[in-house]
Amino acid sequence: MRNGILICMLLLLTACQQPTIYVYTESLTKFQTEQLSVRLQQQSLPYQFTQLPVPKEFTAATLLTSEDKLLTAETEQLADIMQAMGYQPQLNYVSVANHHYSDGNIGFYLRGEQIEQGFDLPQQLRTTGCVEDRYNNLKVRFFDNLVEVTLLNGARAQLVWQRYENYLVINYRDTSQSYTHSSPLVATPFGEKPSDTFRYNAHIEGPQWLNCSLQVVYMD
Repeated sequence: MRNGILICMLLLLTACQQPTIYVYTESLTKFQTEQLSVRLQQQSLPYQFTQLPVPKEFTAATLLTSEDKLLTAETEQLADIMQAMGYQPQLNYVSVANHHYSDGNIGFYLRGEQIEQGFDLPQQLRTTGCVEDRYNNLKVRFFDNLVEVTLLNGARAQLVWQRYENYLVINYRDTSQSYTHSSPLVATPFGEKPSDTFRYNAHIEGPQWLNCSLQVVYMD
């Protein structure tokens, strides 16, 4: 009788277990870590942070799903979190670097870029990695304390920018967008080239052209 009760309890426990998100992070700023925690609390699955680094085989933002059970809606929520933090997520359905999941569990991997202490601001950049693709490749010019964005209709919006610690901040009415600077190599038809890249840190309600990173690639 006791064995029967124990088996029933185990079956009930297994049935009640929810898929879990296993979160791997590396080199995130304090701001990014806090932002990630808030956004994970707003999605539907339980999650837990691991103490292990992101394997080098993974891109800066990777989702690794279960091979036997794909939770489409939940995976889209996690991809949205990565995009809201300025990343372009890569979705993997098979084992990578000996990491694999089953029963609906999901691996969430996010690697921060190395922040350079201080930065020189190029005079002209282009938008890239926008939440809405139509805002990619807008011209952005910086002056003494103003930034000028050439919009899709040709109009020029002028906003105030400033430095805050190691961040670039662009102010728009009662909101602002902050950017983290790095100098990654960028793949081009002529090989990898150096860049100045300012990755946006938050997904703001608008204008949508502020939900873009800024970049200049040096071809010479």
